Amino acid sequence: MSAQVLIPPEGLPTFDELHVISDLHLGGEEGFQIFNAGAEAQWLIDRLATESPDRKIALLINGDLVDFLAERPAQYFDPGNAVTKLNRIARDRSFEPVWQALKRFTQKKNRWLIINLGNHDVELALPWVRSCLLDVLAGAGEAARGRVVLSFDGAGFLCKVGNATILCVHGNEVDDWNVTDHETIRRIGRDIVHGCPVESWIPNAGTQMVIDVMNGLKHQFPFIDLLKPEAQGVVPTLMALAPDQRDRLLAVAGTARRLVWDKIKRSAGLLGAEAAGAAGGLPARSVSAAVFASDSRDHAEILLREAEERMRRDVEPISLVAGDTQGTYLGGFTALKKLFQGQSTSEVLREALEELREDRSFEPQTEDDTYKSLDQQMGAEIHFLVAGHTHLERALRRKKGQGFYFNTGTWVRLIRLEGRVLESEETFKEVFEAFKKGTMDALDSLPGLILRRLTVASFRIDSGKTRGELRHVEMEAGSLTLKEVPASQFIRE
Repeated sequence: MSAQVLIPPEGLPTFDELHVISDLHLGGEEGFQIFNAGAEAQWLIDRLATESPDRKIALLINGDLVDFLAERPAQYFDPGNAVTKLNRIARDRSFEPVWQALKRFTQKKNRWLIINLGNHDVELALPWVRSCLLDVLAGAGEAARGRVVLSFDGAGFLCKVGNATILCVHGNEVDDWNVTDHETIRRIGRDIVHGCPVESWIPNAGTQMVIDVMNGLKHQFPFIDLLKPEAQGVVPTLMALAPDQRDRLLAVAGTARRLVWDKIKRSAGLLGAEAAGAAGGLPARSVSAAVFASDSRDHAEILLREAEERMRRDVEPISLVAGDTQGTYLGGFTALKKLFQGQSTSEVLREALEELREDRSFEPQTEDDTYKSLDQQMGAEIHFLVAGHTHLERALRRKKGQGFYFNTGTWVRLIRLEGRVLESEETFKEVFEAFKKGTMDALDSLPGLILRRLTVASFRIDSGKTRGELRHVEMEAGSLTLKEVPASQFIRE
């Protein structure tokens, strides 16, 4: 029997308008919060709640609404304290305007709020945390709760606006460091509800790196979460500012080993599978699949042993990750050798960051790896494919099919080291000193350093056709407004 590509012809949620934002990362203690757009978020949500009351309008938050990894006590996966952390985030004075606006939104007829799961808020998928989230978003009213859709199963959210089919996914689905094992989350939730013992669990290599390495550094250097792109910027800068933290940064090698393991499990289809020996061992797929899985586990053990041996020989951790991953997230070790030799910190760092002068990451038409992977993996029948996760907005035509791709970026601060900064020794020293001060206030106070792109992807019916575009929430003449992002408008004919 030949395989068929099926898009549900009936039963899809249908809206007159859909508006998508992502990556608010509500979380963390005061002074270390990377979200500072509460007033703008409140303005946008209230505007969507009150305009065109007879139209069916949906607001979709496309992952990482909250950031449990930024909360204390920091844990890889925290089923026991997630409700306490969520309630604290909801009461935090920096975030409270957002929650209040969302609650007002859900009280309105013809308004739907959809939440996709991200990779920093995976605990939201647990049954008791979902219930708490509904209380925060909608209160006790059944009508309001019925207009909240929690899409936490890994499928994303599929809907229609006019003549267009729109699929929203967070984007970590194609990120080897941050892939979410939804089946294991479901199983842990089941076991806790049933009163069964549950072992500790690390969701993915990215989470492990945040908890084991980055969180300790963030309190000294909060720019870690803001500097883009990470590959060319974060590690060289950290090594320049904190050479005493070399051991902590080299701990990335342990995370690299975890990444190798996760990639092998994914290739064998093992993420989410019951542990070997439990419930009869591997799921009954096929003999060849089971053999392949077994071979992959053997191969993984060999790789892990090799990685550990190379670490004992003090091999640079970047070399522990093979293939396309090498350099993608950890880069910059070549120039860092000069730092270990005692050369001038600021100038060596400026040299390490030289390639950022040619960086195109912040241009919405740049084809990044997330775009390429999602475009390849998702069906050609999807007219608009929308992601977040990377914190970098995108508006591109799909290579596969006749559709379009959007990334809604982020609502947290961003740092872009532009050519004018890297070309000037004096200007770069000012940035370097702001980094060294280690406070969010120091970053905010340096003119031109912090970039705020409060991005919304909007889909509306225009003359019988569906129009999709990116817009920014910006201050203009003393008032907030929505401004179109150039070259980001696409129409589904």
